[in-house]
Amino acid sequence: MAEQMNTSVRADNGKEGRAERPSERSRRVAEARASFRAIRLPYPRQDELVAALDELRLTGQLSKGQTQGGVRLIANTGSGKTVGAERFKAYVEAADEHAPGSQPVVIATVDGSGTTRSIPASILKAMGVPRPEHGAEPVLWMRAFDALERYETQLLIIDEFNRAARRPTMSSAIATALRDVMDRGIVPMAFLATEEARDVFKRSPDLAGRLDAPVTMDPLDWLVEEDRELFLGFVSGLDGELVDRGILRLSSGLAEEALARLLCEASNGNLRQLCRVIETALAAAVRRDDAAIGREDLADAVDDWSIANHCIAYNPFRAK
Repeated sequence: MAEQMNTSVRADNGKEGRAERPSERSRRVAEARASFRAIRLPYPRQDELVAALDELRLTGQLSKGQTQGGVRLIANTGSGKTVGAERFKAYVEAADEHAPGSQPVVIATVDGSGTTRSIPASILKAMGVPRPEHGAEPVLWMRAFDALERYETQLLIIDEFNRAARRPTMSSAIATALRDVMDRGIVPMAFLATEEARDVFKRSPDLAGRLDAPVTMDPLDWLVEEDRELFLGFVSGLDGELVDRGILRLSSGLAEEALARLLCEASNGNLRQLCRVIETALAAAVRRDDAAIGREDLADAVDDWSIANHCIAYNPFRAK
């Protein structure tokens, strides 16, 4: 819907009737987006990941110096695995059971180069060690081992492990190097990845054989009762937070079953896609200074974000 940039009129702070400047409206939308992105909701599938990571960490504490184990979570982008890992890290750090300056949980993100050298560099970078890429590969590994022991790390989480599959000639070497970290008894490890990583584990049975049963975090399926209840609970929580935080004045009814079903279909049951659709619709409502998100806002958001980003080929809100 076209809007005139200079005709929006607001009545707040005693400025009733004054035309809102475009810069003021832009700031309102930006503040709404920032507040929305700050929302953190409990999600049972993430709770399962947190529990698996904690079991692995505690087992490692009870078997220091021995060969360490690991676990993998392979799930689609946007399933919530990274957020779950960050929740776990915050949970462990909040326990206040660690020496000052220690780093009990380290989340290292594999970069896109797909080389064995990039892995220790990513670990050092995650730990805030100066000049994380300085030195030949053996030196980088020794620096990483030293840092993990010096900062008393109890669990090393390797995020975006699927990037190791981008260079098949290197993926087995990367897997072997990480297996050696566990074999040395330095620290247990968790691998977070998308489907691409399955090939890495297939080519590296020695690494796969050291891992616990995989943790799953599949997209939510509206036709499965448990998934439907999880989805309804999540969108209800988002709807409530939008009002509680003062982002919107009224509930948008996102958890009404007919609307929620369309949202689940439009987002492929993927939480990140869901949040992007809702944020896009939220921005449209805030631009108009509406009290709540409307159905047409959501339909437009699917057109403007989901279809434009090739997440879905059709719009369930417009299907006949």
